[in-house]
Amino acid sequence: MTKREQIIEVAKLLFRTIGYHDTSVQDILEQSGVSKGTFYNHFPSKSQLIQCIIQEVDAKVEEQQSQLLLEGDPHSKQTFYSQLRVKHSIYSTERIAELYNISMAENDEVLRKYMADSHYKELNWLAKRLIEVYGIGIEVSAMDLSTHFIGGLGYQFRYSNQMNLDTNSSDILDYNILRLEKNIEITKQSKHILFPFSIQSSVETQETVVMNIKNLLDEVKNDIDSQDEKELIDFILEECQNSRIRWSLCEGAVRQLKILSPSPSIKKHKFRELFNIVYKQARKYHNG
Repeated sequence: MTKREQIIEVAKLLFRTIGYHDTSVQDILEQSGVSKGTFYNHFPSKSQLIQCIIQEVDAKVEEQQSQLLLEGDPHSKQTFYSQLRVKHSIYSTERIAELYNISMAENDEVLRKYMADSHYKELNWLAKRLIEVYGIGIEVSAMDLSTHFIGGLGYQFRYSNQMNLDTNSSDILDYNILRLEKNIEITKQSKHILFPFSIQSSVETQETVVMNIKNLLDEVKNDIDSQDEKELIDFILEECQNSRIRWSLCEGAVRQLKILSPSPSIKKHKFRELFNIVYKQARKYHNG
């Protein structure tokens, strides 16, 4: 374990047991066995330490949610619900919710910006997943549904904690998933939209999409080192020559490229970008 990892693990333990505000940098130094210079070499401040902890947890959530998407049907409600539950499970295990609340009160612009960006990213991710699962018919109201779900969930967790209620947190999540289903049905019958939402790529022409795919593959062509990767890329490029591209088959090919590519790597990142493009096209075709 590196010094940085030692500091993070000790800080997480102390934050959980005695609280963030009651934990001093000196406490972390004594428990981790590192010098003050080493601490500040990795973390300019205690609030920046919060950010690193939250970033690591968010990265773990994103990785497991992406894996669920690779292994399951992206249009399935069960895959979607599993993605919501895995985030809930990791946040509960890491006891990260309190740090989220503390971070909003810290006088640290870098941390505040990260939290604001993270919040928007979460809302945007949920809105897009709702469209992918429930269809293009709810696209314009997807952000209304997203803000309602995340806002309600957050306040119910806070209320339960503040009142020291013996409420199972998984029950709170399941309750809100059920309410989400009901809200989707209500939304389909209503024309009242608070926050109109649209996926920008939905207006792209097929020619633009194909060009973006070719550009991405051109960027990684010198890093292709296996026959399997080459055959999958050739298949995608051949499909892109057709007037009616079989996007679902391309999606499967890109999933395999992501599996074959080592992580972390530039190639892995490019294949993730490629997957996002192809996946959106497959969704449009599926819902069309």
